[in-house]
Amino acid sequence: MTALAEPFQAALKALRANKMRSALTTLGIIIGVAAVIIVVNLVQGLEKSVLKQIEKAGSQVLFIRPVFPTDMPFDEFTKIKNRDLVISDMRALQRAVPQITNVTPLFFTGTELKANGRSASVGMVMTDDSYLELNAINLQAGRNFVPGDLRLANKVAIVGPKILDKLAIKGNPLGRIVNTPALSLEIIGVLEEQGTTLGNDPDNNILVPLSTGMAQLTDQQRRQLMFQARIDPKLNADDGADLIKEALRRIKGLKSKEREGFQVFSPKQITSIIGNITGVITAVAGGMVSIALLVGGIGIMNIMLVSVTERTREIGVRKAVGAKRRDVMTQFLIEAALLSVLGGAVGIALGYLIGALLCKALVGMVVGIPLWAVVSAFLIPAAIGVIFGLYPAAKASKLDPIEALRYE
Repeated sequence: MTALAEPFQAALKALRANKMRSALTTLGIIIGVAAVIIVVNLVQGLEKSVLKQIEKAGSQVLFIRPVFPTDMPFDEFTKIKNRDLVISDMRALQRAVPQITNVTPLFFTGTELKANGRSASVGMVMTDDSYLELNAINLQAGRNFVPGDLRLANKVAIVGPKILDKLAIKGNPLGRIVNTPALSLEIIGVLEEQGTTLGNDPDNNILVPLSTGMAQLTDQQRRQLMFQARIDPKLNADDGADLIKEALRRIKGLKSKEREGFQVFSPKQITSIIGNITGVITAVAGGMVSIALLVGGIGIMNIMLVSVTERTREIGVRKAVGAKRRDVMTQFLIEAALLSVLGGAVGIALGYLIGALLCKALVGMVVGIPLWAVVSAFLIPAAIGVIFGLYPAAKASKLDPIEALRYE
C-alpha cells in the first residue's frame, strides 16, 4: 500500500492541475453509467409495480384474452379460425369448470370525457359488478354496480380520482353527469387512488357496465372480450389455467391439433413474461450503453496520451532521480482509473436522481439501486480506465530520461 501512496498522490495532483479537462474527459463515462442506472431503475420499478398489481389481485386470478397478431408470426395468426371470446363463452366456462369461483368480463378502450366545459382523455373499462372485488380495488365514495345496472344497461359510471381533478368536479361528485361522445353517464362511485403503472393509470379510468358499453362497440369488438377468472384456492393456479384452456377448447369445438384463438395466463406466467421482457430491455440497453462507455474509454486514452506528451520533462526528471519504469506506469494507470471511477461515481448519483424522477412519474414509486448495479458502475469504469490507460502508461514508462529532459 505504501508503494502506491506516492503515485496515487502524484495522480491526484495531476488531475487537480487540469480540473476542467479531467471533468470533460469523464463525460463519456458519466453518461454511460448514468444511463445504466436509469435503465436499471426503470426496469426494477416496472417489475415491482406489475408484481404489486398481481399480488394485489391474488395468486388465484387468471387472465384470458384473444390472441393478438403480435403473439406469433402473422401467417400463423391468419390460420386461426376462431379468435372470438364472447359473453356466452364466459357463461359456458363457468358451467364447465366448477373450480372457477368468479369470472369477470373486460373490454378496454379509450374515450373523451366532458363535464363543466372541460374534457379529458380517459381509459374506459367495460365490466361487471365483480371487477372491484376480483382486483381488490376499494371505493372512496359511492357504490359498486348492482345486478340491476347490468340487466338494464343503466348509464352509470365509477370514476378514478384523477378524472374529478381533470374535469374540475368539486364537492360531492355522486349524481353528477359526465359525457362521452355517445353516452351521458351518472357518477355512482369514485375509486380509491391506486397509483400509476407504466403504460397504465387506473386513477384515470372510468368503469361502466359492460351491457351499457356494448352498444357502443362494433360487432368485431364485441367478439374480442377478455376475462378474469378466480380459481378455488384448493387448486394450483397453473393447473387451473390448464383446466380453463381445455374447457374453452371443448366449448369452441376445437380439434386436438387445431390451435386455439385465445391465451390463458396465470400469475406465475405473467411474472415470467414480465421477467423476460425486463431482461431483454436490460440487455438491449446494456449493449447501447456499452457504446458510451467505449467512447468514454477512448476519450480517456486520448487525454492520457496528451498528458504524457505535456509531461515529458516531468517524466524525465522523475526517472532521472530514481523512479523506475513501473512507478511511472503505475502513476498513469492510477490517473486513468481515477478518471473512470470519478466518472462512475458522478454517473451513479446523476442516474439515480433522474431514474428516481422518471420512476415516480411513470410507475408511481421510487426503487433503490441494486448492489450489483452500484458495484458494476464502479468496477466496469475502473477496468475501462486501466485498459485504455495501458498504452499511454506504457508509452510514458518507456521514455528515455535523457531524451525526456531535452524535450521542449
